[in-house]
Amino acid sequence: MRDFRWVSGQVAEVQRFINVPRRWCEQYPARERRELWITADQGPEFKFVVHTTLMPARRGHRVLALLMGRELVALHNLQTGESVNYLRSDPPLLWRRCEVVAGVLVGVGCIAAFAVAGGMAPLAVAAATLIGAPGAVAMRWLARRLAQRATDRALLEAMCQAVAPAPNWPALRRVK
Repeated sequence: MRDFRWVSGQVAEVQRFINVPRRWCEQYPARERRELWITADQGPEFKFVVHTTLMPARRGHRVLALLMGRELVALHNLQTGESVNYLRSDPPLLWRRCEVVAGVLVGVGCIAAFAVAGGMAPLAVAAATLIGAPGAVAMRWLARRLAQRATDRALLEAMCQAVAPAPNWPALRRVK
């Protein structure tokens, strides 16, 4: 089970930036990133960075932010009723450039080793590469789907918890 926490408060500031990958292996599905500052009901401020083009709130709106670990995964605008699941709207890529290059290099190396030395070991490594790469993509896809569903359920639970009044809530509350 994933550990979700949520914070509700007012949006203090939203800034939009254009993504420029710093390294050749970094790839973002969204061309933009947003820095979101939320002033919680109890006073502390929280900063979240999310790589997305969607932002259902602007400065002054009351929001509920759902966190998985320290990462913002969903946002619900309490004033307009709009919600966004960032794992569903702009999911991370399943296949990365550096993995493609590594797979090609391993494949070429295995073919060269088989041509020079022969034997079953290079063929086994080549077969593992051909099976392992799609397997890794399939496992990432499955993990993404499960995280998207868990985030949807946790967002609904957090919205129900936010409606119920409780006088001494901490700034970050856990979804049970």
